[in-house]
Amino acid sequence: MRLLLAILILYSSSILAQAPVFYNQANVYVAQSAEVHIYGDAITDGNSSILENQGLVQTYDDGNPGNFELQNLGTVASTGNFMIDNDWVNNGILQIQSGNVEMYGDSQWFLGDSVSSFWNLKLTGTDRKEQAQDIRVRSVLDLTNRELAVHANTVFIDSADLNSILFDNSFLAEGIISTDEDGFILKHVNQNESNLIPTGSSEGTFRHRPIKVQLLNGSPTDTAIITFHHHSPDFVNAFEIDIDSSLCKIQNRYFYTFNSVNGANSYQLDFAHYPTQDGFYPDVAEWNSPTWKMVYDHTDFNDPNYSYARANLESDFEIEHYTLGYQTPVAPYLLYDSTECYNVSAYEVEVPKGEPWYEWTIINSDTTAYITNGLGTDYIDADWANNIGGWIYNQYMDTAGCWSHMDSVLIQDVGIDASFYYTHDYSSVLNTEFTFVSDLSSSVDEVEWYIENSSEWQTGSAMNTPYQYTFGVNGESAEYEVVLYAYDHEFGCLDTAYQTVLVPNVFAFYAPNTFTPNGDEDNNTFFGEASDVNWAKLEIYNRWGELLFFEEGTQLSELVWDGTFNGQVVQDGSYTYKFTIWPVNYNNGELSAFEYPGHVTVLR
Repeated sequence: MRLLLAILILYSSSILAQAPVFYNQANVYVAQSAEVHIYGDAITDGNSSILENQGLVQTYDDGNPGNFELQNLGTVASTGNFMIDNDWVNNGILQIQSGNVEMYGDSQWFLGDSVSSFWNLKLTGTDRKEQAQDIRVRSVLDLTNRELAVHANTVFIDSADLNSILFDNSFLAEGIISTDEDGFILKHVNQNESNLIPTGSSEGTFRHRPIKVQLLNGSPTDTAIITFHHHSPDFVNAFEIDIDSSLCKIQNRYFYTFNSVNGANSYQLDFAHYPTQDGFYPDVAEWNSPTWKMVYDHTDFNDPNYSYARANLESDFEIEHYTLGYQTPVAPYLLYDSTECYNVSAYEVEVPKGEPWYEWTIINSDTTAYITNGLGTDYIDADWANNIGGWIYNQYMDTAGCWSHMDSVLIQDVGIDASFYYTHDYSSVLNTEFTFVSDLSSSVDEVEWYIENSSEWQTGSAMNTPYQYTFGVNGESAEYEVVLYAYDHEFGCLDTAYQTVLVPNVFAFYAPNTFTPNGDEDNNTFFGEASDVNWAKLEIYNRWGELLFFEEGTQLSELVWDGTFNGQVVQDGSYTYKFTIWPVNYNNGELSAFEYPGHVTVLR
C-alpha cells in the first residue's frame, strides 16, 4: 500500500525510503547536491503538490514498483536529474527545464494522460521502453542499446542538432525507435544536414534499419514525420504485387512512411537495408496508389554494416510509403532492318549483357514462325515459315531472377495487313450466329472469307464489311477455323489472317423464382445455372434499389445468396436480381456479356 508521506529536503544528503513518497498535497524541494533514493514509488499527488528537484531523485523496484508518478495535477519543476527503475506516469504538470531522466530498469512504460517533456532522456537497463502516451525530448534522446517502442503514439525530437538522437551502433544490437501503424517520430531538421533516425523493431526478427533525412530546399527548417512498419506493406493495402513496369520486385519485410510538416519542401531520403537478412534491393520504391514505382535507381552506398538506397528531391508528401526495391533491368537492344524481306534471317543483341538467359519470341500472323538456332543466347536464326512479317521480342533474366524490359522490332514484308475480330449471339437455342469484322490496312482492295468444314465463301471489295455466318449446333461444342484473305491486286500481295472459333453447345440459363432461407437445409439459397460460363456476377436489390448482395467469379455455382443482408435474414417479399454472364469463348472475341434480370421471392 502507499504511505502518505511528504518530504522536504533542503540540505545536501541522501534520503532513503522503502515506501511511496511525495504523496498527498506535499511540497518537496531537493537541493542541488542532494540525492533522494526511494525503494518504491515516488508520487507527487494533488494540485497543490510540488516537487522541485535540483539534485537527484532515484527510484528502485524493491517489491514496490519504483514508479515516478504525477497524479491529480501534481507539479514537478526540475533542473536536476531522475533515475527511474520502473514506469514514468504523468497525470500532472511536468516542467523540466534541464537535466537528465534515465530509465534504467527492465521493461518500462511512459504512461499518463499528459505529454511528458524531457530535456535529456536516456534509456538503459534491459528490455524495451514503451510509450502509452506521447513524449517530447527537447535536447538529446540517448537510446544506448535499447528500443523505444512508440507504439501508436508520438515521440517529438525538438532539437535539430545532428546529435540529438544517440544510440549504440554495435552491429545487430543497436538502439532503435519502433512504431506501430499510427505511431510517429517527429524530428526537427535544418536544411542541408543529414539526420540519422535509428528506426527499427525487435518484433520477430531484430532489425535496425535507419533512415537518413536531409532537407534540401524550401524552408530553412522543418519537422520530418516518420513511421517504421515492421511487416509487409500488404497490411496497409499497398500490395507487394502491385508494382509498375519500373520494378521487378520490392522488399516486403518492412517499409517506411514519410511526411513533413511543410509538405512542399524537398528531401533526400536514404533507406537502410541489410542484404544478408533482407535480400538485395539497391533501389527505392514509392507507393503511388495503385502501384509501387521506382523513384531513384542504383544509388547504393554503404556504411560499415548496412547498405543504403537513396530517393532524391522527394516532395509534395501526402503520407508517402517507401520501401527498398529492385529495378526492372534495362531492355537489350536488337539489331534489325525492318524494310528487308527474307524468310530465314538472323537477329542479335547489339551489346550482349552476359546474363544467364536470353528469351526470344518471334510471332507472325499465323504463329508459324520459329527459332531454328540460338535460343537462350544473344544471337538467333529465325524462320518465318513463308509468312514473312511480324514481331520479334527479346528480354533477359538477370542474376537476381528479374526479367528485363523487353525490346521488340516489327518486321514487315508486304504493305497490307489482314486481321479481324468476331462477335457471336447466343440468343438462338438452335444455332449460333457469328459476325466477323475485318480490320485491314488501307491498300486492301478485295477480301475473301473461308469457314472450315463449309463450302461457303464470301468475296467482296468493301473494306471492313461485316460477314455473318450461322453455325448449327448439335449439343456439343466444336472448333472451326476462320480465314480472312486480303488482296492488294496492284502489287500482287496477299495476307492471310486465321482464328479458331469455339462454337459451344446450346447455352441455357436457369434461376429459381422462390427460396426459403429458414435453415431447414431445403431450398435455403438462391443461385443460377448455365453451361460454358467463363465469368459471371450476381447482384441482388431490394424494392428501393439498395444493393443487398454482390459476388462475381469464374464459377457460377459459387455465386449463391443465402437471403441475408448485414448478417440478418431479409424480410419476406420480392427481390430483384441480375445475373451477368460472359460465355466461355468471350476471350476469343466475344464483345458483350449477357444479362439475366428477374425477381425472386423470399419465404421464411
